[in-house]
Amino acid sequence: MMDVPFNHPAWIEVDLVQFKQNIHAIKQYIGSSVKLCLPIKSNAYGHGLVHIAHAAVAAKVDSLAVSCLQEGILLRQANIKIPILVLGAIHIEQIADFIDYDLEFTISSHFKAKMVAQACEFLNKTVKVHLEVDTGMNRTGVRVETGPMVLEFFRMHKCFILKGVYSHLATADEPDHPFSRRQVDKFLNFISEQGLRDNKDILCHLSNSAGLVSFPEANLDMVRPGGLAFGCYPNPYVPTELSVIKPCFAVRAKVSYFKTVLKGEGVSYSHSYVAQTNIHLLTVPVGYGDGLRRSLSNKASILLNGKRYPMVGNICMDQFMVDIGQDPGYVGNVVTIIGKDQDQDITIEELSQLANTHPYEILCGFNNRLPRVYHTETQSVWENVLTVEQMAE
Repeated sequence: MMDVPFNHPAWIEVDLVQFKQNIHAIKQYIGSSVKLCLPIKSNAYGHGLVHIAHAAVAAKVDSLAVSCLQEGILLRQANIKIPILVLGAIHIEQIADFIDYDLEFTISSHFKAKMVAQACEFLNKTVKVHLEVDTGMNRTGVRVETGPMVLEFFRMHKCFILKGVYSHLATADEPDHPFSRRQVDKFLNFISEQGLRDNKDILCHLSNSAGLVSFPEANLDMVRPGGLAFGCYPNPYVPTELSVIKPCFAVRAKVSYFKTVLKGEGVSYSHSYVAQTNIHLLTVPVGYGDGLRRSLSNKASILLNGKRYPMVGNICMDQFMVDIGQDPGYVGNVVTIIGKDQDQDITIEELSQLANTHPYEILCGFNNRLPRVYHTETQSVWENVLTVEQMAE
């Protein structure tokens, strides 16, 4: 049993050794001429923003990508010095902070470009930007028809240092979907017509995890494989070179209560589970308040001593119950909610299928109420837990 250095009975484990192996495999696969920008949005897909950033730097990624200004600031305050690209929307009151913290950010419209130019004129500063081109996601980004106008606007205003041009693939996780090919061709045509591949100071990037695997010709100057770096395969096809990539995330907890439930008695809210025989029931102190989705009620399992047992009854905010039949169970036993126990494994993909959602949503759902332990080559490092005062804020 792992020694837990604080009074909290549930935790997340992150295997930084495996994470670095994943990064190494991706770098080997894309080759030395293609840069690796690692997206670590949403608390690094639930793995922990700052710890993952430091591990990524140690693994020699070329840059990081985040979703918002606040994530970028946290990384700079944590002494992360490599380039950081903010992918999300920007607002005029943020421009000074983007500059002060040396963050690259996204221009996704002519309107935003003019807004930034006005702010730079007032501040007498330059900014590092990437132009986002909408090739069919229909979320953000300039259309290919108006992209040349924005590029010309950049050239006319010396405050812009254009670091990259990129787009997002909408259906690359479905390798045979014809729309991905149309997006790839549209982006390749755009950067070719604008002469962007001829400028080595401008990075053209398109491939996410799925694109990296399915459309290697679209890897261009840089790739952005977020989920793949954390062991989430984007589709069933896995190149041999990437088969060493594995998940590096686990959730475990100590049993908090053991009792016998008699035949015909219900369990948890709404009595959605009724015991068909006399059973032994465990209560585990993890719930939807920690990020364990309530939709997994009466569907998911846990591992205890290498054996699977079903979660039963509705998952509560702070705990869930497990039917272990007539097997013995004890308060303090460690159960695995995600991860390996002996030769058994509960994966993110399994839970996402049971919850009818995406694996990333399962990962990102686990919040900071569960502390994280980071396993390195030489030690296990526990992050600080939320204090009582912080939880009250």
